[in-house]
Amino acid sequence: MKKILLGTTAVIALGAMSSEAFAADKIKLELGGFMRHYVGLTNSDEVASTRSDTSRDKDISQWSNTEIYFTGNTTLDNGIKVAARVEMEADGAVSKNVDRSWLTISSDAMGALSIGHHPHFGDDNMVRVPNAGNFDWGDTDPWAGVATSATAPTAAFATVAPDISDAGGDSAKLKYTSPNFSGITVGFSYSAAEAADASNARRVQGNTAQDGSTLGIAYSGDLGGAAVSADLTRMNFGANDQDVTHFGLNVGMAGFTVGGGYSDFNDTRTGSNLADGDAWELGVSYATGPYSVSAGYMSAKDKGTAAAGSDKDTKWNIAATYDMGAGVALAANYFHAKADPEGTGTTIATGKSTSISGLIAGIEVGF
Repeated sequence: MKKILLGTTAVIALGAMSSEAFAADKIKLELGGFMRHYVGLTNSDEVASTRSDTSRDKDISQWSNTEIYFTGNTTLDNGIKVAARVEMEADGAVSKNVDRSWLTISSDAMGALSIGHHPHFGDDNMVRVPNAGNFDWGDTDPWAGVATSATAPTAAFATVAPDISDAGGDSAKLKYTSPNFSGITVGFSYSAAEAADASNARRVQGNTAQDGSTLGIAYSGDLGGAAVSADLTRMNFGANDQDVTHFGLNVGMAGFTVGGGYSDFNDTRTGSNLADGDAWELGVSYATGPYSVSAGYMSAKDKGTAAAGSDKDTKWNIAATYDMGAGVALAANYFHAKADPEGTGTTIATGKSTSISGLIAGIEVGF
């Protein structure tokens, strides 16, 4: 009889909790997003000693990036918050429409748990170099034209060393972020498969692009009148055979922010160091009223021994933004990048260095 009463009590309690949960309003999606249009003038160059003056290419290019966001949230009667977000590419040249979609369940006591098609925890956790613009180190590579020689076209500019901004793809995954404890948060994320940003990520035997994960700890707060943010993040994305350890630090005061980050890339394959390397970035930004400017430098090295020497990248970027109000801003970037592959020779694959520099300016609209 006692067991029956206990079972009945549990059923009644569960039913009450369910009715309270479903008493909240259904999620209603709201519209948002951004539109960015830029025009750039760039100069590409093969910079090996064997080059000729014809091994150059100047280009004027146009670049657009438009995304539409559908977001919504509700708070259940038991205090648990449920939020949904869908991000859709809206440019005519893209190969996919919806590139991210996920659900987040959170509360002040338990933190936030996300499931779906979204970035890894490490993407948000990493503290990066201050940047007044929207172009990361790898974002300027596609602006390069195809450098031409006297005999035939050669490869367009591409970085050759590890990218400090790489924090995995948007494949289906689980992500957890803890509550904020006096400015400190911890979290992790896991994806069964990283390949092709799969929306149905399945862990398949023999597939190297599996078991992607990130975990880390971060701090953000005020120390002695200075705004300080720092992180320690550990990442592995399966396909690239690398454990990545990242540390970042930013310090801000009186409109200035100084900081950057360092990433160590460790090859996880037995008896191999082909994917060993490191990368670091350092910069400063200043913001006053509607104006913000920044300058940053990045250096990356792949220490592998497929050929003599190391793959090296060096980049710097100067950015400025003017906020016109109502979600409208003008922005400009001047950048320079040099890729120096390992080995010696007359082709890019065996040691011919390449560089690109350019000025990019445009308008951004948020909605």
